[in-house]
This record gives sequence, C-alpha cells and structure tokens, in this order.
Amino acid sequence: MREAEFIQRVFREAAPIVLGGDRTAERKDTALGVYDVVTDSDVRTEEFVLSRIAEEFPGDSVISEETHPDAGEGERCWVLDPIDGTMNYTRGIPFFGMQAAFLEDGVPTMACIYLPVFDEMFVATEEGAYLNGRPIRPAAPRPLRECILSTGDFSRRSVEFRVGQANLMSRCYDDVGRFKMFGASCVDYAYLACGRTDVHVRFLNKKWDYLPGMYLAVRAGAVFDRRLTRENRLLMLCSSDPVLDEAVEKLSPAILSGSR
Repeated sequence: MREAEFIQRVFREAAPIVLGGDRTAERKDTALGVYDVVTDSDVRTEEFVLSRIAEEFPGDSVISEETHPDAGEGERCWVLDPIDGTMNYTRGIPFFGMQAAFLEDGVPTMACIYLPVFDEMFVATEEGAYLNGRPIRPAAPRPLRECILSTGDFSRRSVEFRVGQANLMSRCYDDVGRFKMFGASCVDYAYLACGRTDVHVRFLNKKWDYLPGMYLAVRAGAVFDRRLTRENRLLMLCSSDPVLDEAVEKLSPAILSGSR
C-alpha cells in the first residue's frame, strides 16, 4: 500500500528531529484547563510530516494534535500524533513514539506506529499487521489472573473516568496478573498487538490517541467489546475472545461504577 510505505519512510526521516530535538517542556493550553505539555520537537516533527504529506498527497486532509486538532475529515484523511507520550519524552523515559492512521471515506485502512528509541516500526493494512516487516499476532489466551493489563494515564479530563481507573486497580487487583502504565497510548496498543501484553483498558478521547493503535491491534487479531465502547466510550481491548469475556465480566462493573 502506497500510504503505508510512505508514512514508514517519513517517520524514519523524522526520527532525528525527535531523538535529537529539544525536550524542554512547555505548558500547553487545553480546553478544560488540565495540565499538559508540548515541546519544540512536537511542533517541528508535525510540521515536517505535514509538509511531506502535502508534497506526496496534495489535497488530503489532516487531523493532527498540535496544529490541526479540529480539522474535518475529507474523502482521504490522515490522523497524526507527532510525538505520543510527550511527558515521557521530556523526562528521558523511552516509551514514546510517532503514530498515524489513514482513512478513506471515514474508514481506517492503514495505521503506523514508530517507537524510535527501539527502532520498532509497527504497520497495519487490510492485509495484516507487522513489526519491522514480520507478521505479528496478540498473545495466546490465558486466564485473566496471568494477564498483563495496561491502562492509560489517570484521566485529567474527567473525574468519573479517573474514578473508574482507580476502581480497576483497587477492586480488581487480584483478578489481573500485572498492571502496567506506560504513559503512551502508542506503546499500549503496539505491545498488545505483538503479544507483549494481554489487555488494554482506557476511556477513548482524541482520535490521534486511539485510531492508529486500535486499527493496528485489531488487524493483528485483537478483539474488543463494541457495546462498552459505543455506550460508555470504554475500550476493553484483549488478545482473544476468552480473555475478553473474562475481562468484561470481572473488570467492567468496577470501572463503570465510577464512570456513570
């Protein structure tokens, strides 16, 4: 797929901007007044990728975190996060990456996540999901008590969501093998897609945070409860149907008791 080959090439070209760039954090204004940060490298990386998209695919629309967050979707649309996990990035924590999804008529057909510190390129198309060119699959089914579950940072935008996440960890501690909080959604999704974790739980918010990773994980073979996502914006993404069934039964009541 032309778009997949293109974005992989561009992300590799942008890697020196990210890895060698200014990591000084500046407070970013948000609509809800919550604390968030941005760096010069976020902006420079986004500008570079946007310029390359404009050169290669003139007329395509782009929704991007730093400069085009409210842009509308066109017939052909890119959803871009130049540095996902910026807080990690500013503190020298290696869990951050670049991510993008490509949509045709509102439907994702390609996604790419690049973790530059580890030189790991994840890409998904309608043909499947790959890590550095090799096919990937989620982990084999196992009891929830043996699973590694990752969750997003505690929500700073919704008290209800934050309480739901706290309930997940406090009430369901004995139901899950290990909890992980990587601090970057791109890592959460990529690690589930290739079998390093088994469950990912988060409340969905901005498209650039979840579209690339969800498409990657689902194309790799992951599954999620569509009703929970549709009705509660709760994503419970799992490596297999047996894990999903157990996770929904044991985890969702505790999470939703704080988010209604």
